[in-house]
Amino acid sequence: MLPLHPVPCWTHRGCRVRLVGHPLCEGAYEIRHGSGALMGTASSLSAARQLIDDHIVLLRQRLAASA
Repeated sequence: MLPLHPVPCWTHRGCRVRLVGHPLCEGAYEIRHGSGALMGTASSLSAARQLIDDHIVLLRQRLAASA
């Protein structure tokens, strides 16, 4: 059965930001790289974008090294 209300998702630099809790709570947004690697959680969309911007290069380097 499909959920009545799909979970809101956004993308930024190839990463998926998904609402997993109340938008005003710590850890409300889950951030995953396109590879499926969990990058972390954030309490706001702006914090999620900042986390991605701060960590995307290092994550891409790690994925390339492990390939």
